Amino acid sequence: MWSSLWFEVIGLVVAVLPVAALLKLFRHFDRWRPEPKREVFRAVLLGAAACIPVFFAQVALKRILGPWSLVGARVADAYGVAAFPEETAKLLVVLAVPYRRRYFDEYTDGVLYTGAVSLGFGLFENLLFVSGAFATAVCAVPWIAGLCGVETTIHTGAQHVVLGLVRALTAVPMHAIASGLMGYFVGRARFVRRRHAARWWALGLAAGVLVHGSYDWLVFALGRSPVIFVLLPALLVVAGLGLRQALRHALALDEAMLGPEQRNARGSMV
Repeated sequence: MWSSLWFEVIGLVVAVLPVAALLKLFRHFDRWRPEPKREVFRAVLLGAAACIPVFFAQVALKRILGPWSLVGARVADAYGVAAFPEETAKLLVVLAVPYRRRYFDEYTDGVLYTGAVSLGFGLFENLLFVSGAFATAVCAVPWIAGLCGVETTIHTGAQHVVLGLVRALTAVPMHAIASGLMGYFVGRARFVRRRHAARWWALGLAAGVLVHGSYDWLVFALGRSPVIFVLLPALLVVAGLGLRQALRHALALDEAMLGPEQRNARGSMV
């Protein structure tokens, strides 16, 4: 009993810690004109709530695609079933709530709020895969039970913790990077004429799906190959550098729009 309880506690820590750390990092980039904590926390909760409808959409897409989802080492599964619905849901959540709030008044707010929604989504997924108690509780709900796969139940306590560590190092940063890039374009859309906003949203969605889908495809196609330990970190590093450049540009746009901001000791904003 105590062994099982300790695995649950460790699993919760492993699930929550990377999400909290990345959220703190996003807030650090927004430190010059920080958003209200309650608004950021609301975005995290909305991201977690978006998981359930996305799971239903993914089940429906799998049934529609059938064997076609397996073509090209599951390329349709990676980009069409996994990445596209998840990034679309995150985008819709941001546009429905944070985007409309008066606090969304900087280009960098797009990255912060979209990142927060993404981390809420990632937290729910983490808990589902890492915490046996959480997965059991969620999968006990009648209309959700049919969505639960064997991957949420077959692991032992130790395997849940190992899975959590792997996700902490790969899946959670991927969610944050993919959606952070999308958030840059959402921030750009906030300050253009309405008729042009949809173009920026589409560009952001494309960027998010590209990173997210590429990550999933590598896992699906090469998950049992040692080369995955090279390609996945390479993808995350390249995409992370892209997000860093996007943040630099967003901060420069904020500085031009709202006035000079304090810089750090190296004279750099990021």
